[in-house]
Amino acid sequence: MLYRIIWAAAWLLLRFLYALLGGLKIEGAENVPRKGGVLVTPNHLSDADGPTIYLALKRPCWGMAKSELFQTRFLRYILRLFHAFPVKRYSADLAALRQAEDLLKQGEAVVIFPEGKLSEDGQLQPFLPGVILVADRAGAPILPVALIGTDRLLPYGKLIPRPMHRPVVVRFGRPILPEELLKGLKKRERLEGGAERLRAVVKALLENQPYPSFTEDAPENKEEPMDEKEPSRESSS
Repeated sequence: MLYRIIWAAAWLLLRFLYALLGGLKIEGAENVPRKGGVLVTPNHLSDADGPTIYLALKRPCWGMAKSELFQTRFLRYILRLFHAFPVKRYSADLAALRQAEDLLKQGEAVVIFPEGKLSEDGQLQPFLPGVILVADRAGAPILPVALIGTDRLLPYGKLIPRPMHRPVVVRFGRPILPEELLKGLKKRERLEGGAERLRAVVKALLENQPYPSFTEDAPENKEEPMDEKEPSRESSS
């Protein structure tokens, strides 16, 4: 009960701040499952991404945060209060992956940034295979998300948000099951191939395009310029 009260208060505060700084547009809100375990997988542009997802989901969620943030007692308390748990970056943190899997099995929404770190240049980075492992083991759907413009709100390396000329966009895609991403892949390439396919899905969302169709060959992980397109349809946040 205490968490839900704090969550509601924080949600209202974030909504006010977004309205003050330039606004938030949400597309595909109908794609967000209102209950049951779901693994939320946004691209990662800014330190504002976590609060933005927190606001846009409109349901309580858990999320991974880099372990360095938990070294300060006060910050550790705040992070745990908002259901964040630590993950060791640049390593296969099995404890964090197991915790995410357990939460999904308990019917929680869990946010993982598949790139594993912020994108310094705004381009979509390779996805780490751990996100596919967690979803597959938990049998949970994956909710792909495209974040557009959070780097205008809080640019890379900055600590203070700034006013924007146009709203941040959060675009929720259709939930996709792990088996859809793993279809036709051989055992050795399942996790990496599934991660590449999920990256292709998020890239399509960023470009406001339909999901790609997957054959037995996983798509190549090519870096292409990413246009920041405004949504063609809106829903209120």
